[in-house]
Amino acid sequence: RPFVFFSVQRLKMSAGPINTTVALFGDFVCNSYVVGATVWYFFISSPIIMKSLGRERFVPLMMTLMKVFFTSVCVALSVSLALTYIHTKGDTSSISFLTQLFGLTSAMMNKFVIGPKALAAGKASMDERKGKDKEGSLNKFASEGGSGGTKVWHRTVVLFVFSMLGGVLPHMFEVLGRVSPA
Repeated sequence: RPFVFFSVQRLKMSAGPINTTVALFGDFVCNSYVVGATVWYFFISSPIIMKSLGRERFVPLMMTLMKVFFTSVCVALSVSLALTYIHTKGDTSSISFLTQLFGLTSAMMNKFVIGPKALAAGKASMDERKGKDKEGSLNKFASEGGSGGTKVWHRTVVLFVFSMLGGVLPHMFEVLGRVSPA
């Protein structure tokens, strides 16, 4: 019988007590990265960078960083979902698995559907506004985005970020509840 590196049966068989502990730990680390990166990207670095660079230089930088952010978050959540599969012993109907799947789905929607549309709208808005907007209201721009279409896409990205966290945070609490003190 040929050796298969990754299979559902192999994952189910590897869910012993040590592997479950390692899977729980890895799962928690991946989700901690997602929460930490999200808080840093959206709530700490973005306002600081926007104030120091100004709108015209802020938007292109954040457009590039957004792609990196969502790629890394999707990778971390995919790994976490595989680890969840291991520590739930293949129970895809468990709350732990479903909340993680919800978080991953929200992140992937932002990465592959909403994010690219928001970036395109933001680029069009920046091109349209180049040289026209002398107001410089960074707070308004951060909360509303640029012109009409950009505002809708910007808010949709934020909505899906919060829905991603709405899956990740309950999952993390559930994982913490499974860890018993030694």
